[in-house]
Formats: sequence, C-alpha cells, structure tokens
Amino acid sequence: MILLYLESIGNPRKFSRIARRVSRAKPIVAVRSGRSTQGVPMGHAVRQIAAPPEAVDAMFRQAGVIQVNTLDEMFDVAQLLAHQPLPKGSRVAIVGNSDALGLLAVDAAAASGLTVTSATALGADATAEDFENALDAAIDDQHVDAVVAVYIPALDAGGVEVANVLAAVGEQSDKPLVSTFLGREGVPELLRVPDLAGHTAGRGSVPSYPAVEAAVRALARVAEHSAWLNKHEDSAEVLEDIDLEEAKRQVHALLVKHPEGHDLTDEELTALLASYGITLWEREHVSSFEEAVAAAERLGWDVVLKATAERLRQRPDGSHVWRGLDDVVEMRDAWDSLMKVVIDPEGADLVIQRTAAPGVPVAIRGLEDPLFGPAVSFGISGALTELVGDRVFRIPPISAVESAEMVRSIKAAPLLFGHRGSEQVDVPALEDLVRRVAQLKIDLPHLSRLDLLLVHATATGVDVLHATARVDPMAEPRSDLFVRRLTDPLDDSLHS
Repeated sequence: MILLYLESIGNPRKFSRIARRVSRAKPIVAVRSGRSTQGVPMGHAVRQIAAPPEAVDAMFRQAGVIQVNTLDEMFDVAQLLAHQPLPKGSRVAIVGNSDALGLLAVDAAAASGLTVTSATALGADATAEDFENALDAAIDDQHVDAVVAVYIPALDAGGVEVANVLAAVGEQSDKPLVSTFLGREGVPELLRVPDLAGHTAGRGSVPSYPAVEAAVRALARVAEHSAWLNKHEDSAEVLEDIDLEEAKRQVHALLVKHPEGHDLTDEELTALLASYGITLWEREHVSSFEEAVAAAERLGWDVVLKATAERLRQRPDGSHVWRGLDDVVEMRDAWDSLMKVVIDPEGADLVIQRTAAPGVPVAIRGLEDPLFGPAVSFGISGALTELVGDRVFRIPPISAVESAEMVRSIKAAPLLFGHRGSEQVDVPALEDLVRRVAQLKIDLPHLSRLDLLLVHATATGVDVLHATARVDPMAEPRSDLFVRRLTDPLDDSLHS
C-alpha cells in the first residue's frame, strides 16, 4: 500500500487522476495537514487552494484515497489493509467477553457508518472454545461482512489459547477480523501468522488495537474503500439538450464586452442556462408599488413579492416573502408590510415572480479555483444549512451514481424523501440538475461562479427560481504544467 503525509498539493487535478488510477491497484492512505487553513509550507512555491476544505476532501474521496485525521489512524488502517482481506460490505459482528467494551464497539460502529448485525456477549469467564464457536458462527453468517473480537482476560488467566483461536480464524477467514486483545497495539506475537519466510507477520495475522473505538474506526475506513472499489462507474452517460457551442459563444461575447469580468444579468443567465437544458424562472425587478402591480399584471397574478438582497434573502422568519398575491388589494397589503421590514426599497432588490408549487428549497453551487479547478456543492437552501455546514461537494465530472450520492449524503436528505409523511420530491430530476451544473462548470472555466440559490424540488420536477453567476478572464487555463517547486538555496537571486 501507499502511505502519504501531505502538507500541500502542487497540482490537485493531476493528483486526483493519478490517485484514482493507482487506488484501483493498491490502497492509498493519506494524512493531510493544514486542512482548515489551506496553508502552504515554508519553502514551497505552491499557490493556496481557494476551494473550501470540504471540496478537497471530496476530491480525495472520489479518487479512492483513504483520508485519515492522524498519523496513529494512518497506521491503524495500514495494519488492517496489510494483514486482512477487504470487507464486502459494512455489516459487522461483535464478539467479546466484556459487555462494556462490546457496547462501546456498537456505539463506535454506529458513529462510523457501520451496521452491527450481531453482538455476542460471552461473559467474563468465556473459554477459548466459546470464542472459537462464536467467531465461526459470525464468519459463517451471510449477513456479516467483518468481525470485531474483544478479549480482556480474567485476573488469573493468560490468553494464549484465545490468541491461538483468533490467529487460526484470522488466517482462514475470507472476512476481515480485527481485535482488541489484551489492550495490545499492532500485531502481537500471539496473533501473528508467519509469512512465507517464517519471520514476520504475514497475511491473515490479526491486528490488535488498544481501544475498541480505534479498531472499529479503521474497519470503517477500509469498508468505505472497498465500497469505492466496487462502485459502478457510469461517467460515460451523456446528458441531452446541451448546446456547448452556443454557451461558449455567449461567454466569449460577455468577456469581450466586459474584459475585467462581469456579473450576469437575469436575461444573460437565463440564456446561458437554457443552453444546458436548465430553465430559470422569469422575475421582474421593481422599486415601487406601481411597478409591482404592473409586473404582477404582466405575469398574470398569483405572484410572489420578495426581497432578494443578501441581508434579507434568508430571514428565518420569512417576512421578506409574500406569496399568492392575486389582486391590487393583496399587493398593497403585502407591499406595506414588506416596507416595514426592508426600509430601503432601492437596496432590497425587490422582485415579482410567479408563485411556485410547494416544495423543498435546495441550493446547487459551482465554483472555479485557478489551481483546484471546478467544484460543485449541494444542500438545502437557507441560512441554517450554511451555519451547520450541511453541504456536500463533488469534483466534476459527476456521474449519475455520484449525483445520487450527493442528494442522499446531506443530513437533511430525509426532507427530499417524504419526511414525516410529506410528498417525496422528483429525485431523478434533482440529480439531473446537479449533473448539468457540473457539466457546465467543466465546459466553461471562465464561469468563475454559478449559484442556483433557490431551487424548488417538487413531486413533479425542479424549478430554478433564483440564480446568480459571474464570468472572469482566466489568468491561465486549466493545465497540468504548474508543479510543486522548492526554492534553490544556491540561487543567489533569492538572497539579493
């Protein structure tokens, strides 16, 4: 296997492609320091990555890299990969003679995303034969993918017989076995299976962890890697209704007109999104009551009056939005009430828009980092999502499988699947929209930002109600030419 300690990444895109290929042949376990600061070590001429740390984590995950938080955890995972087979799933059996440690193992498994299908408490006076029978039953259980063994001896017992049982089971089993054996760390002599030369611990040796939580955590990391290896790749699936040449023409025209960069107007963004099969709902900006009435009449009433300025757009009390306005009287009442909240109509960015069907509001965002490249995020729309960080990131290209994972990975995902009896939204349409945003970000690197800030996901489809975007000239195109560089201590120009 490959163990990495990384302080910076000279070329994230190239690293990702190489890691994805290598991970198919042998596992890569990585510790990345400076994750919260995106710092650059002294002596490295490496540009900072402007993309959020979550986006970098997503890149590692998509490339099959097993990312861990500490060096201790790196070696915990490494000894499991070195000596035991990969699990075929995330279902775990726990066998032990300590009820307390067994319960801790169950809790740790649940926290790590593993499913405990059986937990066998053998009691403090369990014999080696008891362990053998319980372990054999767990290994033979078709609903078990891995086994955690816990052995804490009685005061007058040694543990040699139990160790022999663990070693024998670990050598013969096609399912991984990890242990908390006597609180030992590493692969104790008693749990080793000699290699072909008969000197060191070989394949089938049972790794031991001083804390059962460490054993379960290592098992969870390896199970995630196994799932990645078995994941079906369908990135070749092509999206329909995309006019790439028209989109490029529009972006080029905008940059010719605004060489310093430009925030797209509603009309410009509507046209650009339409070239990728994305419909942006019409809205009209207003600054007076009379303009609001005129806009509502053009849209046919049943409209929404709302303030979309950043300071007002996500008010938790919802006082910035008035829905279902059907006539002048209702518009007057809504306008007067809204003016008490916004105070300054000119700075509130007031808009009139048709009333959308009830649904779950989500946000899909795309960003462009000169070094990192494109990234796409998904989450429920609103201030609470930003505060708790309930967003998932993926690096384009995004396959149908990956878009499905994104939609299901946020903590608030149950809201999309009929939480508390609500109607389930059109999840396939939402996944398709995520992929279109990702494809747009791949194809148009000059589109430095694309935020679908308010997407209503309903039972019959998705409605993009509010979006913003910006185009900027690129200092240099996406390329693999920029590499990590160390300063030359013999270069006199550096000291002049």
